[in-house]
Amino acid sequence: RREPGEQNSPMAHREPITLFGIGRLGICTALCLEKAGYSVLGVDVNQAYVDKINSRTLRSPEPLVSEMLQKSEHFSATTDTDKGVAFSNTIMVVVATPSTGVEDRHYDHSQLSSVLTALNNRRVSGKHVVICCTVMPGYCRQTGSFLLRDCTDTTLSYNPEFIAQGDVIRGLLHPDMVLIGQGSKEAGDQLEAMYRRLCDNAPRFQRMSVDSAEICKLAVNCFVTTKIAFANMIADIADLTEGADKNQILDAVGSDSRIGHKYLRPGFGYGGPCFPRDNRALGAYAKSVGVEPIIPTATDAANKLHTKMQADSMLAMPQQEFTFQGIGYKEKCEVPIIEESQKLHIAAALARAGRRVTVQDNDGLILAVQQQYGRLFTYRSLGPGEFHEQPHSAALHAESHRDTGSNIALH
Repeated sequence: RREPGEQNSPMAHREPITLFGIGRLGICTALCLEKAGYSVLGVDVNQAYVDKINSRTLRSPEPLVSEMLQKSEHFSATTDTDKGVAFSNTIMVVVATPSTGVEDRHYDHSQLSSVLTALNNRRVSGKHVVICCTVMPGYCRQTGSFLLRDCTDTTLSYNPEFIAQGDVIRGLLHPDMVLIGQGSKEAGDQLEAMYRRLCDNAPRFQRMSVDSAEICKLAVNCFVTTKIAFANMIADIADLTEGADKNQILDAVGSDSRIGHKYLRPGFGYGGPCFPRDNRALGAYAKSVGVEPIIPTATDAANKLHTKMQADSMLAMPQQEFTFQGIGYKEKCEVPIIEESQKLHIAAALARAGRRVTVQDNDGLILAVQQQYGRLFTYRSLGPGEFHEQPHSAALHAESHRDTGSNIALH
């Protein structure tokens, strides 16, 4: 591990790393690797985007990206696949594997498969190829290795990140765990050494087979979703029990060292681009190997039921006007991601029932909601100094969301 301040010191030689895919996660990974002392070349298909990176004019809503890019001296981008292949023997693939909405195909692997096919077409040799995007268990063994079948002396590893959009840089620099599904011991050693340089903390390194890592990635996220759904179920029970206080209950439950307080607060259901799909994907994979996915199925159902109960509770109130502040997929979300935002689901249910609903947030999030919901809401864009805490008496059930008193006002 580097000593404090070492990342800013000149290095006689910077090891090269190539990243295929420098979008939301990829550019963060590239900048963190450069900060750790590597020379990084990013490959992307969008020439205009590449030009903005190279001219240092890219403006990203992801915290710290624009600032780190401005200071960057050893990170560049290209659309030339051959340059990317020649630049380094370590090739990290950080393209998107978005949700498909198809029951038996939870991840769209098309971009990932296209990159692997391009590598195979060039008959690359002596490379460590590392998949950093989430895949369905079995992808690396059944598809990934097949797509690299003509590449000699080349390994395929799986190294997914555990980060949250809107907090990616901090997540990369301060992980609890680094998960390495190693294609070989040499590949695993190289990845561990890389993260020991990159991380500002001392994470636990979990090295295992690629097959185990594919399941582990989903298992972690599914355990978190189950914990959130359980906390909200206890909160709903307490809300309907005279004299019960959900916050006191869950605080006591989390005090047990076997459980812990993280993700054990009452609030809105989970959402976003990862948690819901990973939970469903693990359930689908379990079913495919003959295990009935009772827990993932129940977690998904409980999450939807909790949102419905919150909406029904608000519809039973006499108020006709509601204001929702902070409408991203998670609390204090700065990036324009509203995928499966449970707060927005509630807002939409109220608006469709005839209530007057105002949503307010930063410009990027407001635009994302407008593009999906159109005239359903009244909109108000907030500047950095306009976000404020709502009084507890103005909140749903006074405190029934994860960050109490900061989300909903009633009129």
